[in-house]
Amino acid sequence: MTGAAGASTYIVDRIFRTAEGVRWIVDYKTSRHEGADREAFLDSERERYRAQLERYAAALSDSRGVRLGLYFPLLAGWRDWE
Repeated sequence: MTGAAGASTYIVDRIFRTAEGVRWIVDYKTSRHEGADREAFLDSERERYRAQLERYAAALSDSRGVRLGLYFPLLAGWRDWE
């Protein structure tokens, strides 16, 4: 989302840093899937939202060591990448 004068505003569901110093950006998705091959669906959702989470990471001043994740609470599903 772009704001005034080219500024961008992002609403991130969760950002945290582990004890090892790894910063995580996690986005919650309420997607539903009622077919076969739930794992393939989660993989395709990761690709669908990859650019969105990578924009979040790029917006951080120090994006080194950032891990990105998608959490699907309705599916008890998780996908991540660096």
